[in-house]
This record gives sequence, C-alpha cells and structure tokens, in this order.
Amino acid sequence: MTAHDSPEAERKRDLELIEACYAFPGNFPLSVIARNDEAVGADILATAGAAGTISTHERQPSKGDKYVSHRLEVRVENASEAHALRAALRGLDGVMTVL
Repeated sequence: MTAHDSPEAERKRDLELIEACYAFPGNFPLSVIARNDEAVGADILATAGAAGTISTHERQPSKGDKYVSHRLEVRVENASEAHALRAALRGLDGVMTVL
C-alpha cells in the first residue's frame, strides 16, 4: 500500500491477490500470531469457525511461551470471505499479526 491508496483500492488489490493465489471454494491457509492465552485462542477458533469450516489447526508456542502461532486452513467460498476472515482475525484483542 502506498500513502495514496484509499481503503477501497487496498481492498481491491488484496482481493485480486487472494483470487490469483487460491482456488475457491476451497481451503484458505492462515497463520495467526497471538498472545499465548486460552481466551485469545478460543476467540481465534470461534472467529475462524464462524467464517467457514476449519479444516486444520496447529498450534506452535514460541520458545518463551509468551506467543503462539495458530496455523489454520478454513474452507471459504470466495476471496471476499477470505479477506473478511483476515480482517476479523486482525481485529481480535491479543492477535499480533495475521499472515
């Protein structure tokens, strides 16, 4: 994103990138880095489950056990659902980043 991109332009570019990289309907892979907290993990799974069917979920704590990487695949119908899922996960308290 450049300083001149509007939110609409950024969303359009993100959707085009998602559509170019993934086949829909299908499993959409995500890595969510978050605080290592049971409630945060539950929120991540609830948010992902509300967006589609969770096909896989792996949890990898950091060496210091302060953070955890949640690796998920969620079955979604289209790029818009995948984009909305990323945005919803990014908005959760305790989530550091979503890849």
